Amino acid sequence: MKKDKHIDWPYFSGLILIPVVVVAFLFIISVVQGLFRYDPAYFTEEYRARYDTPGSVAVDLERALQDGDENLMEELLGTRHSPKTMPARPDLVLTVMISSSDKYFHYLYFETRSYRRDMRYVKERDGRFIASETDLYFYMDSGQWRKLAGPLAAIWWILVIVFTTAVYVYRRMAAVRKSMFG
Repeated sequence: MKKDKHIDWPYFSGLILIPVVVVAFLFIISVVQGLFRYDPAYFTEEYRARYDTPGSVAVDLERALQDGDENLMEELLGTRHSPKTMPARPDLVLTVMISSSDKYFHYLYFETRSYRRDMRYVKERDGRFIASETDLYFYMDSGQWRKLAGPLAAIWWILVIVFTTAVYVYRRMAAVRKSMFG
């Protein structure tokens, strides 16, 4: 006698593991990106002396954002690629260092006319402090990916469990109907 299978366990396990696989894939991408991200030309003794504190980067970052100075922004980022084109924002001022984490210092900039806030991050790298772009590498490196991935994974797992339960109930009831009514 063949027993009907109500839940396809390999399929269920695969669906449960999707968020883990996605995060692992993104983590691998960020690690590979980190290997080639920074330009050694921006990590000479001159730059190490100029940007020896997070505050020195924050002050120059304010000037770069106010003037739209892409060359200064390249120095602050220290990356191999040029930063995105940025408009001059003369009303932007550095207000405060909000907090710091294991790797990053969080600075808040504020536009006095529009009241728009701009959070920027500074970290230590190879003996100097650099500004960080808020891209995939930053989110994976800083751990902020957890703020998005955790809730999304929980929602995904709840949906998988609810739909799997619904399929189980449907198949179980179909088996009961079949045994009762032939």
